[in-house]
Amino acid sequence: MLATRENVKALVDRLSDDQVFALWIILQPLAWPAEEISPEDALEIAEAKAEIEAGKGIKAEDVWRKLGI
Repeated sequence: MLATRENVKALVDRLSDDQVFALWIILQPLAWPAEEISPEDALEIAEAKAEIEAGKGIKAEDVWRKLGI
């Protein structure tokens, strides 16, 4: 049986709210491809991950100050 949009919609209507949310998480990357990350952003992300793995942290007050809160 071919799954038509109507068949899929009928199945989604039978799901609980939690199941619909889980399905949304699964389907979202299929509908909206991931954004390209610039080399500069990739480097910053890698550096941040390394800091987290090294156990370094940042004080909430420093973040609030930087954001002007």
